[in-house]
Amino acid sequence: MIEPLPPDDADLARLYRHPVPDRGGYVRANMISSLDGSATSAGRSGGLGGDGDRRLFRALRADADVVLVGAQTVREEDYCTPDHPALAIVTRGRIERTGRLYPDGGPAPIVYSGGGQSVDLCEVVADLQRRGLRRILTEGGPGLLGALLAADLVDELCLTIAPMIVGGTGRRIVTGTDLSGRHCTRGPVLGDEDGYLYTRWRR
Repeated sequence: MIEPLPPDDADLARLYRHPVPDRGGYVRANMISSLDGSATSAGRSGGLGGDGDRRLFRALRADADVVLVGAQTVREEDYCTPDHPALAIVTRGRIERTGRLYPDGGPAPIVYSGGGQSVDLCEVVADLQRRGLRRILTEGGPGLLGALLAADLVDELCLTIAPMIVGGTGRRIVTGTDLSGRHCTRGPVLGDEDGYLYTRWRR
């Protein structure tokens, strides 16, 4: 059964309150996909979003301690470092020191670099928890989400399905490691008048 997306932001925030277990942390992923499985439109995930998706995006961020994202997504989506939550970036190489990522007098991102190699994501999550950043929200991209899933680090996937068919060669929400046979448990499904579906999946 599809329930309506709450029109009130406070109700939406309560519905999506970020769980934190007694020990450790909780990794939640937030992604969007078109009806034909593309994670982007015109090269950016933001091209798929609507008003409801943007409200959910803000609610999830507001309740997280840290946003964990891959370097390629930072470049493609033109990320900036917010005052809250903290921003953590995973990269094989280096991160360009742009004004948006390193604002004068503002917070700097936490960067995990593999020096040309893959980053140990189990250690990344453990380090974030040691810093007190236990409510972890990842916004991808597809490569990072695939690696987190392969390492069994994702507790919950919030997937918005946009009422669009985009075609082309856009990536899916997950790339990389073969995850055949990985099953998830469906949570509540919400919808809005614009035709978007807001789904939640737990391991």
